[in-house]
Amino acid sequence: MDAEEPRLDRQSYVRLTVTHLWEHLPLVSAAALIFSAAAAPAVVLLYVGALLPALLAGAVLAAPAWAALLALEGEVGRGATARLSTMLRAFPRFWTRSARLGLLIAFPAAMLALTLPLMGQTVVSLLVWLGIAADLFGLVLAVVLSLYAFPLLVLYDAPVILCLRDAFALAGRHVGNTFGLVSMGVLFGFAVVRVSPALALGLPAVWGIFIVNHCRMVVDEAAGKAVHE
Repeated sequence: MDAEEPRLDRQSYVRLTVTHLWEHLPLVSAAALIFSAAAAPAVVLLYVGALLPALLAGAVLAAPAWAALLALEGEVGRGATARLSTMLRAFPRFWTRSARLGLLIAFPAAMLALTLPLMGQTVVSLLVWLGIAADLFGLVLAVVLSLYAFPLLVLYDAPVILCLRDAFALAGRHVGNTFGLVSMGVLFGFAVVRVSPALALGLPAVWGIFIVNHCRMVVDEAAGKAVHE
């Protein structure tokens, strides 16, 4: 029987998340390598300049691998017995739904990539500026919603539409927390680019366990408030 975990709340969130990561570091590190292997085709395609194929590979391979990684880290976070097989089983189980979520990010990114070259024109029309603004807004919105939609998918086995609806509500209700998670992701991305690309083998898993524990925490908070109302 799994040991009972201490309550995850705003006071214990960081401490428990770091503890979960440290106590299961070999397992999470191995899972991070599996995620990196699944994301490698997208990275290679991006490196050679094939942006649109890279986005497609990211949606159909990296996004399901991300969901599988979060599924494993969700089990770690709730004190369940987690193994690499947890991640390997989650990959096909959540593949279709997580690929749809990945496509929601890939679409505005692709549109932005197609629109940006128009900025090289001598005179840039207002329509181009509006298109770029819309693409950027759509991309940022998709990334923000993914911070909740992916963990909602793997923690509660929810349909995509329900994940997106609840993600929108949670992101709007916890703006400060959402900004913190986005900032962490940006900081980790900067570290990969400026410090060492090797950090990409581990930092996504660190970010992931903070994301999945945060989602579980705010959902539990919402459920607790609903009970007391």
